[in-house]
Amino acid sequence: MPANPELKQKVEELLRDNKVLLFMKGTPEMPRCGFSMRLVGVLEQLGVEYGAVDVLPLLDPLREVTGELADWRTFPQLYVNGGLVGGCDIVEEMLETGELAGLLEVEQPEVIAAPAAPEPADPQQSPPLKLG
Repeated sequence: MPANPELKQKVEELLRDNKVLLFMKGTPEMPRCGFSMRLVGVLEQLGVEYGAVDVLPLLDPLREVTGELADWRTFPQLYVNGGLVGGCDIVEEMLETGELAGLLEVEQPEVIAAPAAPEPADPQQSPPLKLG
């Protein structure tokens, strides 16, 4: 079944408009799954500004769209410059090797916090983005 064309167009616009875009369950302030919380923690450690989309209201239609765009249907998903970087495990590995800091053009942290690090009080992301 092909993805909803209007939703796919909106996702493509968000990918164009946000250098760093996180599709996640919940919001950066209130993640609704541990993997989403861990990815928010990675981005916060790097001090990167990013857009975030709560996938829960449109979970199944968004799975179809991301399946077509990047052949990836699980969330969270991190995109940089419109291209899929990966999910939680891939992003955490890239953080440890310094590859993620290079991709995001930021300085690699000297000390990398544990994956389940609590969220900082002053998040860097923009307000949650709406698809509808």
